[in-house]
Amino acid sequence: MVYLVCFVVIVLVLVLIEVKARKHYQEVHGLPYVRKQIAEYPYNEFIEECGSPLNWKLKPGYGKGQMHVNSLGLRCAEPEPGRRRIWVVGESDLFGPKLVREQAAWFNVLQEQLDDSGHDFQVMNASVIGYNVSQSLELVRSLPIAKGDIVLVRPNTNDVSIAYIKGEAWKEGDSWPLEFVHKLERHKAWYLKAMDLTCMGMFLRRKFSKDEDRSKAFKPAPGFQWERLLDYEENKVRSMVEFARQKGAGVAMFDAAPSYGREVNPDDESKLSAIQSNWEGMVKGWSHYIFGILDEGVKRIGTPMGLPLLKVSSYLWNHPRRYLLYLDLVHFNIDGHRVMAQALYEELVKSKLLTHEKNQNGEN
Repeated sequence: MVYLVCFVVIVLVLVLIEVKARKHYQEVHGLPYVRKQIAEYPYNEFIEECGSPLNWKLKPGYGKGQMHVNSLGLRCAEPEPGRRRIWVVGESDLFGPKLVREQAAWFNVLQEQLDDSGHDFQVMNASVIGYNVSQSLELVRSLPIAKGDIVLVRPNTNDVSIAYIKGEAWKEGDSWPLEFVHKLERHKAWYLKAMDLTCMGMFLRRKFSKDEDRSKAFKPAPGFQWERLLDYEENKVRSMVEFARQKGAGVAMFDAAPSYGREVNPDDESKLSAIQSNWEGMVKGWSHYIFGILDEGVKRIGTPMGLPLLKVSSYLWNHPRRYLLYLDLVHFNIDGHRVMAQALYEELVKSKLLTHEKNQNGEN
């Protein structure tokens, strides 16, 4: 009986501590505490080395757990004969790392929306984690893009990060080394996973964990070559657009929707710190270049080439649960993937790209 009473008291004390921790979390961040569900992906298994300029690729036919790669080397379903396709050329945000349920990924949700609304398009996720714009261009040129398809493109923000940390040593075509990509495979210790089951445990982990601050790896080197980067990006994205149009596809640009916006105010700071404790080191350095390269892409490529712009960022930034849609600063959780899918669907409808006839000539 004594042991039972002690057990009940301990449980009640732990519950009280958790309640107080969640109240404190709400006061500090202005958000309710929601436990993050993060999957650990076996990057060493599904990413394989290959020749230049790709350097590495997703292993065609790989299928395990929440990671499946089709015969084209894309993370999405196999292409179905006779269907027009929507090829989305993004980066890791649309590749979908850390997602615990692949069926909830934006490309699967968007596919359901298209099917339910009677649009005979198949979504093809041509977004590979870590690729720069040269790698993405090479991937696009290998895809069976056909007349009547839609290709969505944007400038590549990985190039900004690489050029930023290399400075004057950066040269066109520089990519993340394969070792960097393989290091994305991380296995959190069991006790850290246990701590993350509760708000109090999360606070303790953040306070005492000696995990390496990854933002330190993104310190800039002198001599950032901004104008050269813009010219390089323009050349490669323009080549991507021209290739798609030669195949008879319609082309549009789309923007990016990280958790942070163009301006970060004090209220945003408290919420960003809930998403990622080291957010300042990752955002305050070069984030304005991220938005700058997207803006320059519209100015240099989108407007002159008559490309519609799908503004998906407004759907996420104006969402009432905006800061609860992310696993980290740029990668979506299940709810974020759902909102991204809805944003792409509504912008595709608004742009009228979905209503083009199968015999379109690729002009937008």
